[in-house]
Amino acid sequence: MLGKTRFTRGLSASWCLSLAACMLFATVGRAETTADTDEAAADGVDPSEVLSTAFQNRYDVDMISTIELVMSNGRGQTRKREFEAVSKLIDGRLHSVGRIVWPNHLRGMTILTIEAGERGHDAFVYMPAMKIVRRISTAQRGDSFFGTDVTYEDLERRRIGDYVLESLESAEVAGEPVFVVTGAPHQKQTYSKVTFAISRADHAILEIRFFKRDQPEPYRIVTSKRDSMVERAGHVLPLKMTVRDLRQGSTTEVFFRDLQVDPEIDDHVFSVRTLEQQRDLPQPES
Repeated sequence: MLGKTRFTRGLSASWCLSLAACMLFATVGRAETTADTDEAAADGVDPSEVLSTAFQNRYDVDMISTIELVMSNGRGQTRKREFEAVSKLIDGRLHSVGRIVWPNHLRGMTILTIEAGERGHDAFVYMPAMKIVRRISTAQRGDSFFGTDVTYEDLERRRIGDYVLESLESAEVAGEPVFVVTGAPHQKQTYSKVTFAISRADHAILEIRFFKRDQPEPYRIVTSKRDSMVERAGHVLPLKMTVRDLRQGSTTEVFFRDLQVDPEIDDHVFSVRTLEQQRDLPQPES
């Protein structure tokens, strides 16, 4: 594995390009807890079942899309990133490839990631300037992705076993009834607590909030409006994601263009040879 050099720090964020098609966060506004926070638990609702069903809705699906990120800082400056993304579940593990198409100085950089259980992910990157494939570390899950408010942990596949669940409450997000599942990560992360606001109607994840230790307010919020969601092949998925860093006063919007769900994708797409030969990636059907 590479050490945490400048090269690795940059790529440890960029490897998540290939994962973004699978991780679509959602909602608008804050999840307001009802007066009776024990209502859901009193109804015999299992928080692990709620969260597991939400994760299956979000992540257990093959996808092709074009993804655009628009970053805005507190000074009103904006930057744009665009890439092609393809992902597929093979033998229960997520395989993903992402290729940058904009800006031009990064064009052609391609990242392959393969989910590897508790070991995290195997990840490889093709660098067009050097015409080589390098294996990279994916240990820094909280790293910023190309200077945006998105981290590659936001974009990777989540599993119920990643968290110690602490509570289940009833709430509303923009007037929609939700379950709010609170948990702590098993492994050390940049946050100590996370809450998922999950629709009671269809188990879409409507809000994710991240908290530092002993802090009552979140420092990052991932949101999307309900009207940005689509239902495809039995999955409810947003076409727009907004990530806010409340400490920096910055925002990153992620747009999913031409999203195709459960397409036919050859397993051989997810290989180092694809990177080395710069083969064309599958494209969404017009």
